[in-house]
Amino acid sequence: MHIRTSWYLGLALAAASASSAQITELSSIQAAAERAVRQVIPQKDHQQVSVHVQSLDPRLRLAACDRPLSAAIAGNGQPRVHAMVKVLCEGNVHWAIYLSVDIESDFKVLVATRALSRDAELSARDFELAARHLPGLTTDYVTDPSMLAGQRLRQSIASGEALSLESLTPTNVIHRGQQVTLVAGSEGFQVRMNAVALSDGRLSERIRVQNLSSQRVVEGVVRSDSVVEVPL
Repeated sequence: MHIRTSWYLGLALAAASASSAQITELSSIQAAAERAVRQVIPQKDHQQVSVHVQSLDPRLRLAACDRPLSAAIAGNGQPRVHAMVKVLCEGNVHWAIYLSVDIESDFKVLVATRALSRDAELSARDFELAARHLPGLTTDYVTDPSMLAGQRLRQSIASGEALSLESLTPTNVIHRGQQVTLVAGSEGFQVRMNAVALSDGRLSERIRVQNLSSQRVVEGVVRSDSVVEVPL
């Protein structure tokens, strides 16, 4: 894997490297980066995680560190499919280097038993559990059919494709053309009217409905699978 390495060296490193033949083993830098990633990976049953640290240029010379190397995932510190890890020497010499790390896992995940289109409402009948080697962790994918409840597809998926959490979005609880109860008023005083939804809607989403008595079109907030509220 050829990935460009980014690093910065302090003035102390420049002086030390010029006057000393002692250098840091590149393998120890890679090992520190791998440890930093593995320490934050959740331990789950039936998940085998592979951590691949980029290769370093063998011409790289970093002064030997008189303290154990420290390392941490850059950004929010959470492991991702691709992570950037900062490895530091904070001893008598100071230097830092960034390494790219790829994470892959072997585990059972829900895979589609047939092609599913965007906006499809999901059912356990559409999926089966199957072992897969995938980029990322189990936390990036759907591994339990109960997680499908109230969800639909944000994007289409092919037959045999693993279902990622990113591909899910809350399902519509009200559908265009559906008759609903329109509730208007405030606490202590409410008026209920029959109306028809003019668009699909998810919980807490604003949609347009038409009052069947007055034919007036208003905008309200979806409160359940049959109620739209118009706050006053």
